[in-house]
Amino acid sequence: MTDDAKTQQKESVEAILEPNRRTQHQRSSETIERLSKATIALMTEVGFVNMTTTSIAARAGVSRGAMLHHFSNKVALVTYATGEMWRGVVDYTDDLRCQSDPENCDPEGFVEALWAGAMAKSHVSVSVDMMLAANGNPVLQAHLDKWVARMFDSYRAAGRYAFGQAGLSLAECDALIATVASTLRGQRVAQILAPDPAAAKAVRSMLAKLLRDQLKRNAQ
Repeated sequence: MTDDAKTQQKESVEAILEPNRRTQHQRSSETIERLSKATIALMTEVGFVNMTTTSIAARAGVSRGAMLHHFSNKVALVTYATGEMWRGVVDYTDDLRCQSDPENCDPEGFVEALWAGAMAKSHVSVSVDMMLAANGNPVLQAHLDKWVARMFDSYRAAGRYAFGQAGLSLAECDALIATVASTLRGQRVAQILAPDPAAAKAVRSMLAKLLRDQLKRNAQ
């Protein structure tokens, strides 16, 4: 057997024996992801003020030293974690826009999709908490302002595309999607304070009906 053949055989055996062997980059990425998810979970449960780097590391199942290797302090970790969360909201809304059929708008489906994705409980809860945490903190405030602008831009783009064929102006599309998003956001806050799934469903049904009626009137 040649040396090259022996080397290939050895590598093949190692691949079988260690199929899950990870690189340092993979391990770092996994640690960062675990820290990010732990941060969002704790912010949802106890809020920014009551959350510590120690509790985040414990929740993520990593040492505090490993956490500090990637993030120097709580603010650095929170800005990363919330940025990833809000990026997910933007991506979700962009996907909703791409999947919408402007010539056959589905108000019920549109409302339910926003509720389940963009207005998920953790997203709204953490966003509200960040508004409070950013008060007096210029780093968090700049971070919050940037992502709020991006999310609102994605909402407007989705509304303009989904509602634009109904004869609405851009300003009317913007007002309509703002009404939908604001109502859903407010209803999510209400559900966090006093959970009532039946009431939340009734509000979404009414919102979808109002949306359908508005689009129908403008299409005539």
